[in-house]
Amino acid sequence: MRARVLMEHGQALFAQGQFGGAAEAFEQAYAAQPFSAFLYNAAVSRERNSQYSEAADYFARYIDREPSASDAGAVRRRIDRLRTQALHGGQAQGGGPDAGVPPSADGGTASGGGTGGTGATGTGAGASESSAFKSLLSVETNPPGAGITLRRGEQLAGQGASPYVQTLDEGTYELTIRDPAYRTLTKRVTIRPGVVYHVIVELSQGEFLGYLHVTSSEPGARVFIDDRSAGSEGVTPLRAVVPTGHHHIWIDRPGFTVVERDVEVELGEQVEVQAALARVSYGLLRVVANVRPATVTVDGRHVGSVPFEGHVAAGTHRVTIASEGMKDWEGMIEIRQGQVTPIRVRLRHAMSRSGAWITGGFTVLFLAAALTTGLMSHNIESDLEAERDAGVLASNDPRLLDGEILAITADISLGVGALLGALALYYMLRDPLPESEATVLVPRDWALAPDVDRHRAGATLRWMF
Repeated sequence: MRARVLMEHGQALFAQGQFGGAAEAFEQAYAAQPFSAFLYNAAVSRERNSQYSEAADYFARYIDREPSASDAGAVRRRIDRLRTQALHGGQAQGGGPDAGVPPSADGGTASGGGTGGTGATGTGAGASESSAFKSLLSVETNPPGAGITLRRGEQLAGQGASPYVQTLDEGTYELTIRDPAYRTLTKRVTIRPGVVYHVIVELSQGEFLGYLHVTSSEPGARVFIDDRSAGSEGVTPLRAVVPTGHHHIWIDRPGFTVVERDVEVELGEQVEVQAALARVSYGLLRVVANVRPATVTVDGRHVGSVPFEGHVAAGTHRVTIASEGMKDWEGMIEIRQGQVTPIRVRLRHAMSRSGAWITGGFTVLFLAAALTTGLMSHNIESDLEAERDAGVLASNDPRLLDGEILAITADISLGVGALLGALALYYMLRDPLPESEATVLVPRDWALAPDVDRHRAGATLRWMF
């Protein structure tokens, strides 16, 4: 895998005109995987960087590794020309076509007195030869050992047994895989310059496989391929081996909108899928409490009972937790997009008001008695006052004593009623018990839902470069 990345990096640097950096990338690729294509590409980059001696050395190493390459003769002539240029400070000698005079950058031909730095130092074949990178084709079969044949038209381009690696020029090839225990498979392969192709073939299923690399802005998203009901292939960042052809992908992480993509997986190439995940417009409220049942109310609307977990629009909301015989808990809670806000509530017992109600009842009774006896005393006093004014009131009239007794009783009842009323009010207002309380935890991303990854039949090949 490192060699593939370095190959692509070198090609990008070359396209930007950073030939020295491109050469270093190809050399590092060769250190990671010693394939001759990397030597050839490093030589091309050194040549374009006017490092003729180094370019000749890398071409020579390429020929040592590929002595029977189809372009071996042209490369040897190229080596001779580069060594001549190195001896003469970058100036090519001679004017004949066999001298390998490089074409100039504008398509003309540099003369013997021209500097190598001004031309696209190729051979007599033209500028395209100097900048055409070699590519690498790796073929791996399951099971290994299958016969590999590569043809370019009628010409045999390579042959061997899997695992098989071949350096190739740009073009279209026919890849044939034969194994006596399985049916023969044939596939056309289009090779672009400077690319590492890794072909995987599952002989038991008769399938050519390719690589799929899925990443997301939020790592850990589940990836489903083709059949969501079959379970996820894994989580991002994910590298999966899939059959070549069309595939539908779902990238799903709780708290974010699902991203869907359609991709075409080509033979031997790795398809990159990058998903920018956006949070949903709501959050998740999760409530647990020490009492069941307890109701959960959001902005005055009953939404459920504890333990509660439900979607609530993002923003600040008034949340109330209530249970019979317990003190309510109420608070303002901020719900964030795509995140869960957990609340742990401890409801406390409410103070019993039975004593206040009983005392209040006695208060009413005593006040009623005070009112009744007071009225009776007042009526007697009125009658006695009328008879006293008429001069007919006897000094031993028993109503005199009755009136006094009723007046005293009214005063006592009023006093006792007032005292009991104050006591009832005290009992009603008094609350020595602690208030209900809650711990609002820091909002966090939703935990991934349990999911079982699907398993494909047969072996899965993981080796990549």
